[in-house]
Amino acid sequence: MTARIPGLALAFSLPIALLLALGSCGGGGGGGGGDADVQLPDNTAPILTVPSGLTGTPPRLTWNVAAANSASVTFTAVDAEQDTLQWQLAGSSSALATAGISATGATVGNSFVVTLDPIAQPAFAVFQVLVQDGRATAGFEVTTLRTGAPSIDAVAPASAFAAQPLSVRVSGTGLTLGGLVQAGVTFGGASATNLAAQDDGSVTCLTPSISGSGQAVVAVSNEQGSDQLPASAFRMMPYPAQFAATDALVDSSFVLPQVDLVLDGPTADLVSSGDAITHRRSTDGGATFAAPTLLSGAETPTGARIAVVGDAVHVAWIGDGQQVHYRRSTDGGASFSTVALLGTGTQPATGLRIAATATHVFVAWISGSTGLSQARAVVASSQNAGASFAAPVGVATSTQNQRELEIAASNDDLVVAFLDDRLTSEFRGVYVARSGNGGLSFGTSLRLSATNRAASALDLHRDGAAVHLVFTTIDGVSYNGSPDLGVTWRTPDVLVRGTDDGVPAEPRVHASGDRVYVLYTTDGTAVRIARSSDAGASFPARTRLDAGTVPVSSPRIAGVGDYVTVAWMSGDAQTDSVRGVFSTSVNRGSTWRPAELFGNGASNQVGLALRQSGGRLLLGFVERRSLSYGVFCNANLP
Repeated sequence: MTARIPGLALAFSLPIALLLALGSCGGGGGGGGGDADVQLPDNTAPILTVPSGLTGTPPRLTWNVAAANSASVTFTAVDAEQDTLQWQLAGSSSALATAGISATGATVGNSFVVTLDPIAQPAFAVFQVLVQDGRATAGFEVTTLRTGAPSIDAVAPASAFAAQPLSVRVSGTGLTLGGLVQAGVTFGGASATNLAAQDDGSVTCLTPSISGSGQAVVAVSNEQGSDQLPASAFRMMPYPAQFAATDALVDSSFVLPQVDLVLDGPTADLVSSGDAITHRRSTDGGATFAAPTLLSGAETPTGARIAVVGDAVHVAWIGDGQQVHYRRSTDGGASFSTVALLGTGTQPATGLRIAATATHVFVAWISGSTGLSQARAVVASSQNAGASFAAPVGVATSTQNQRELEIAASNDDLVVAFLDDRLTSEFRGVYVARSGNGGLSFGTSLRLSATNRAASALDLHRDGAAVHLVFTTIDGVSYNGSPDLGVTWRTPDVLVRGTDDGVPAEPRVHASGDRVYVLYTTDGTAVRIARSSDAGASFPARTRLDAGTVPVSSPRIAGVGDYVTVAWMSGDAQTDSVRGVFSTSVNRGSTWRPAELFGNGASNQVGLALRQSGGRLLLGFVERRSLSYGVFCNANLP
């Protein structure tokens, strides 16, 4: 009988490579001091036999079984010393369950059975079969493919410009099977290119250069079969973009209203504030809107803001100049909760902003009087998707006025950028504060602008974990960025452009991957865009977008992937000719379409809003065409 020492038993949870390396070592060998030496006889690891039905070179094997079928294999082993053998099936419990993998029968003896049960969808998993004789271990690593036709659940964005490839994400099941199988993707029968697996449930690809516009069926396929989305799930939009000849009147008010928009595929949500706060939803990209839902009460409402995550619609506004009101819908705007008042409502409130994720809602504003040096940036946060809010907290400990705040959020992480007079208004600075606990508290704020310069305007944009910030000073327009949701920032900031083209104002920023765009006006007479291809390290390329003959203001920017769209107000208010215009690029800002008017405006327009989702564009604005002000929208034609 072979002597065994418990301390030499090997843990089954060790990686297979290490187990096999250890298992290859014999017993034997004396060692060092002690009162007695225990001399063990030589020991060899158990010898495993590759079962029929598995392929590959031991110790790494492959098992390929259709998802709809059942199967089993029996692993056998012999031990030269005739020790008792113990078996174990190891691997991710969730992956094994998804792939229908289980061990059946005895775990002690010369054989071990692994079974595959039928499953509904293709799947992929890796498991290890380990056998131990007490002092040495042997094992196989088995890559298991439960093959079958892939399925497709969604594509995002849900549109692209015809003949202008766009990177989209296709979601489903059985798309890659651990990288060993690649499902093909087609749009309207034409193959997508540049397929890249993100995981077994999603791939990214470039839409094909289909010249025609209209619905395009998105399908996935492999040797086992195919699946497709409904024809309405994806649309190729005409390019160049064409807007409706007549703007759509969405709301009217005797008080100058404000408008805020969200566009996600064909679904658009709009809130307007004038005589009252109303919400409307569109299911055709903003061409038409459903009847309004009244959200406000007897208070005088201003500054409505909206955030949308799926069917969760979050709306906040200021009432009577002091109270911050909030309501949410969980059914796409069909119904809304009762009003929640955020904060005490005893101080002036301005500059409202809102951001939301699937689990968090953040509402930020400036609370307090600037005349009394009491204006402070505060945030009210919810960690249950808006069901309740914590009391508002200040984002910084400054004792001087703060203003011009912007926010960017990702679950528990919140970045707030704002202007602060803590070094006096003569040296007003751009500061950022970060919360990593869902807005309940903030770390020490950081000044990003030079201490000997006054900043006058800022903008903030989040792209994944990257946060991008632009601001203006007497030196020009500057950029700073964080790759990690505000944990770290550039030192120093990057001067995008000085004042040689004129004094920059109204900066806006947008980013997609390593490409960063900074949009701004100079001297109120030119619209310019600077672009970086190195994540904001430099901005060597600059383009003037306007025709250069009339005043300009209110620049806006939106985009997705290689697409970028800008809009601004162009014209002379004295001659009642201020109109919205737009320009598009489909090659990451390398070239731009000439600026174009849209709609049928007849008088000065204000309050421009621009949103983009894939190949869909939506513009909102305010114009007085009768005795009352009108909130208008215009969407590009399908």
